[in-house]
Amino acid sequence: MVNNQLNPRQQAIQLARQVLSQQPVYLDTETTGLERTAEIVEISVIDDAGTILLDSLVKPIRSIPSNATQIHGITNEMVQPAPAWPILWQQIRPLLLGKTIVAYNSDFDYRLMMQSHAQYKLPWRDKLFFFDLLKLYAQFRGEWDVRRGSWRYFSLNQAGKDAHIQLPNAHRSTADTLLTRALLHYVAGVE
Repeated sequence: MVNNQLNPRQQAIQLARQVLSQQPVYLDTETTGLERTAEIVEISVIDDAGTILLDSLVKPIRSIPSNATQIHGITNEMVQPAPAWPILWQQIRPLLLGKTIVAYNSDFDYRLMMQSHAQYKLPWRDKLFFFDLLKLYAQFRGEWDVRRGSWRYFSLNQAGKDAHIQLPNAHRSTADTLLTRALLHYVAGVE
């Protein structure tokens, strides 16, 4: 429970510590794009100790557009031998169920997981608990965005730089999960 007597930054620190006490897992995806038909092409899950639990390319139904490849460097050739989403989901699901899942812009990762399910006409039955570090970090930074009427959002790359975290934001899922983990620890004030 967050103490409302604290200022927003102190509340963010307290909430980060509460999330860490739950021994979360961290998740990141790379995708074919941003649109409603986009699919996951890479996914990683790590635990709070930084141990990689899953790091896999995913073979999408559709080709990876060149503009997506320019961002994350994942090509159609790279994903050809990779498992398709329904096969990989059998490995991912037990890593996430019953856990707090920390992601940076978790709404996007969650949406893409559901969209990847939908591409195969698989029903989405699981209730997963995502925690969005993007929003927590925005509160921690405390810069108000008048236009949006909320805290200003920062990219994961910018947040990592501002926190002096020496991990690169490589737009690859494992690097981004490690950066997300380090950023949550930074906000909580723990190593």
